[in-house]
Amino acid sequence: RPLSLEGEGGGLFHRDTTMTDLTIKNSAPNLAASVYGREGAPDILFLHGISGARDTWEEATARLEDRFRCWTLDFRGHGHSDRADSYLIADYASDAAALLDVIARPTLVVGHSLGAVTAAALAQGPHPYVKAVFLEDPPYYLKEPQEWARGPYAAAFQAAWDKQIEMEKAGATLGDYLAFVASVPAVQGGVMKDHVGPRHLLSFASALQRHDPASWAPALSRAVFAAFDTDKPLRVPALLIQADANLAPAFMQGHEQRFLKTNSAATVFYYEGATHRIHATRATSARFLGDLDAFVSAQAR
Repeated sequence: RPLSLEGEGGGLFHRDTTMTDLTIKNSAPNLAASVYGREGAPDILFLHGISGARDTWEEATARLEDRFRCWTLDFRGHGHSDRADSYLIADYASDAAALLDVIARPTLVVGHSLGAVTAAALAQGPHPYVKAVFLEDPPYYLKEPQEWARGPYAAAFQAAWDKQIEMEKAGATLGDYLAFVASVPAVQGGVMKDHVGPRHLLSFASALQRHDPASWAPALSRAVFAAFDTDKPLRVPALLIQADANLAPAFMQGHEQRFLKTNSAATVFYYEGATHRIHATRATSARFLGDLDAFVSAQAR
C-alpha cells in the first residue's frame, strides 16, 4: 500500500509497502500486530513503551523493510490489543513471546522504555528466538526506590493516569487527546508539539485514547518491574541508547556503569540532547534510525 509519512526531520517520505495486520492469541488477551517487508528476510520485532502503540515504529519499519521483515506488536491493554487483568513484566514478556512463536526464527528485538525492559528480560533467558536486542532508554533500575526518586516519573505517571481517567469519563474525542498531548510541557522547554512532529503526536494521542488506565497502577508502584533481575546478564548482543542526563531519562546517569559491569560485551551510546522518546523527537530521530540500521544490519550477517 502506498503511504506518505512526515519524517521527524521535516518533509515527507514515501513508502511502497506490503503490510499485514495480525491477531495473536496469548491466553486470555488477543494481541494486535503488524508485519512489513519480504518473507524470508531477517526478522525484527519492535516493542513500544507504556501508553504507546505499535504505530510508533512507522519510520523505523519504513527504513528497514526493504531488507528486513519487521514485526510490530501492541502489548496487552495498548493499541488495538485486548485489555487484561495483569500488567507485569512477565505478562508483557509473554505477549512478545507469543509473537516470537509465530515468527519462529532468530529475531532482533528493538524496544523502547517498557518494551526495552521486556526485550532485556527475554534476552536474559535467553529466549531461543531472540538473537540480539536494541534498547532505547530502558527504565532498567527504576524498581529501586532510590533510583525512582531521582526522576520525575512518579508525578508524571500519576498525572497521566488522572488525566486519562478524566478524559475517558468525559468521552473525549481523538481531537481532544491530540490537543492534550500537543500541549504537554516538554523537558527541553516549550510543549510537546515544539519537538515532536504531527505523525508522532497523532500516534501518541491515538494510543492514549485506547490505552487501559489500569496499567498505570503497577508502573506507578514499580511492581511492573519487581520480578526483573537487573543483575542477571543478557545472553545476546545488546546496544543500549541512553538519553541526556539533564532531560529526564529513564536510564539515568551512572546506570551505564552498573549495566556494563553486568553486561561487559554490551555497548551503550549516550545521546546528548535526547529525551526519553529518542526515536520520536525531531532532534534525535535521524541519529536513532542510523544507529538502529547499523546495529541490525551488523547482527543480521
